[in-house]
Amino acid sequence: MQVWRARTLLDWSIAALDPLCGAVFVSGHDHADRERVADVPHPGLGPLGGLAGAMAAARDRGYDRILSLPCDTPQLPEGLLANVAGRDSAYVAGCPVIGIWPTADADRLAAWLANDRPRAVRAWAEEIGAKSLDPGMPIVNINHIDDLALLETR
Repeated sequence: MQVWRARTLLDWSIAALDPLCGAVFVSGHDHADRERVADVPHPGLGPLGGLAGAMAAARDRGYDRILSLPCDTPQLPEGLLANVAGRDSAYVAGCPVIGIWPTADADRLAAWLANDRPRAVRAWAEEIGAKSLDPGMPIVNINHIDDLALLETR
């Protein structure tokens, strides 16, 4: 896991979610302080499989929605997550893994993936009629070590 400003990228995401969420689940990585959830319906489905796993775990614990955030977006526009969290079902245009998702759709998403439907988060969002939100500025997504340098220019 990459480190930026003395904190792992995953820990940046956890810190951003903590004030808004009753629980924070981690998909795809182990974390000493958080529960890891398995991809649903099986591993290897990318972010949408992780989302399905988190939705099921949250539903099983009595939560009606989950706020999702990838671990590779450590710098977000001020208030973005609170804006997303205040919706019923929405995602951020340009970075659809940032979103709010009803846990009542957990089984529906698992079936979507089990039936080889598109594994793109945006395709799922469109399927359920989630609202696309403009973040107001580009969100830097860290896919390579060189991308960390982009954060320093913002």
